Amino acid sequence: MARILFSLLFTMLLFANIGFAQIPFDSLRLLTSTEVYFDFGKFDIRPEASAALQGFVKALPDNALLKIKITAHTDAVGNDESNLQLCENRAAAVRDALSALGLSDSIFQTKVFGENRPVATNDTDAGRQRNRRATVEVFQLVRMIKINGKIINPETGEGISGEVIVHTPAFRDTMQTDMSGTFEATLPIGENFGVDVFAPGYFFETQILKAVVGEVPRLEIPLKPLKVGASIDIKNLYFVGNQDTLLKRSEPELPKLLKFMQLNPFLSIEIAGHINRPNQPPVTEDSWNYDLSVRRAKRIYNYLLENGIEQLRMTYKGYGNWQMRYPKARDETQQALNRRVEIKVVAVGKN
Repeated sequence: MARILFSLLFTMLLFANIGFAQIPFDSLRLLTSTEVYFDFGKFDIRPEASAALQGFVKALPDNALLKIKITAHTDAVGNDESNLQLCENRAAAVRDALSALGLSDSIFQTKVFGENRPVATNDTDAGRQRNRRATVEVFQLVRMIKINGKIINPETGEGISGEVIVHTPAFRDTMQTDMSGTFEATLPIGENFGVDVFAPGYFFETQILKAVVGEVPRLEIPLKPLKVGASIDIKNLYFVGNQDTLLKRSEPELPKLLKFMQLNPFLSIEIAGHINRPNQPPVTEDSWNYDLSVRRAKRIYNYLLENGIEQLRMTYKGYGNWQMRYPKARDETQQALNRRVEIKVVAVGKN
């Protein structure tokens, strides 16, 4: 008996700590939808609707697990019984048309509503035409996992209440942590996802991970407290070579910096630009290379200024190659870390 109780207790704990157990589950994601319209009292597929359905099916992704929901409707003319039967026939006609285009019968679900869910008035011919319809919704079956995370102060180990934005190429979800700094997110298995974290009184943080069962531990995301003299790099900020123009993929980083400044309205910063010239003597302040570090810092300064951050809260400065992380950089990773823009805290007030 004791062994059975221990086994049950272990199982309960395993499922309670889903951040570690990561039990996969299925979810349906709406991919696309379309409408098919019918003549009065009819359920035949019009020629133009048939052509549209062919294009609709061709656009569906290959090798995806799909579910298709067909909902059929009528206008308000006629009695309930006849309208429901007409709906059944319209749903069946659409299903048969899609099956003839190569879709499996097993993926369809049909539902009929008669005249109960109009999308337009039934007082005009145009409105009644809009109500004589079948809606086709295509869902993709996606394997999902839940992850748990926590925002912490690395100096104290305590949790921080803040805002978490979890995003993939297909979706974006914003959530507030609880008072202990913990949060939970649901993600498609196998997709890369980003986690952006913000909290008043702290620097912001971004992490890029991949949702793989058993390989995404409970996330602990440290946020550095704002202190005079403290600094962070703006992650994923890349410039065109030898220019102060940001690469397209870096543009999403700037709104994060703006949000950080808005969350901390009494913060003053220096924006510091750095360049990569390993194994070279320090550049001089009258050199083109030094000016490049200034212009890169000013590019960020101008963005914040143009988006409402007060000029008195910011300065910008170039540091040439004077403070490279890797003065003898040997690979592109180290060189990229030399080419950076930093945020340095000049003054901190109370939010």
